[in-house]
Amino acid sequence: MKTHVRLAASVLVLVGVTTACQQTTEGSVAMTTEPGPPLTSPSRPSSPSIPGLPDIGLPDIPLPTRNTDVPVVPAPPNALTMKCEEFNGLDEATQVAVIREILKQDGNPLGPNGEGIGQMLAQAACQFLPSATVNEVLLGKPPG
Repeated sequence: MKTHVRLAASVLVLVGVTTACQQTTEGSVAMTTEPGPPLTSPSRPSSPSIPGLPDIGLPDIPLPTRNTDVPVVPAPPNALTMKCEEFNGLDEATQVAVIREILKQDGNPLGPNGEGIGQMLAQAACQFLPSATVNEVLLGKPPG
């Protein structure tokens, strides 16, 4: 008798679960195979937006540029071992010469704009690390 009750109860549960999961909604399928309007790319990259939030009109921030009108001068003899304290006192042309000399030793690991990146990096970091060498600041290792 208990077996019949259990069997009947499980059949009722099974029927209830299967009929509850068969709800259909009327409608049509979206046509995704038709081509849409042509895509146009903006003349300049637009800033990302979050749907539902208003556009607050962020200003365009120009990228920093390096002064390329700096005359080419020879690097000082101690360019590879120069401390940041001394580097901070140099004029811009000599600073660029020091950076160029350091990057030349290691094959310019900073990439195609290595001199500009190196100049910005060294000028910023040497303000806070006057006892470090410029070589350590640019390459992460002492001169060797």
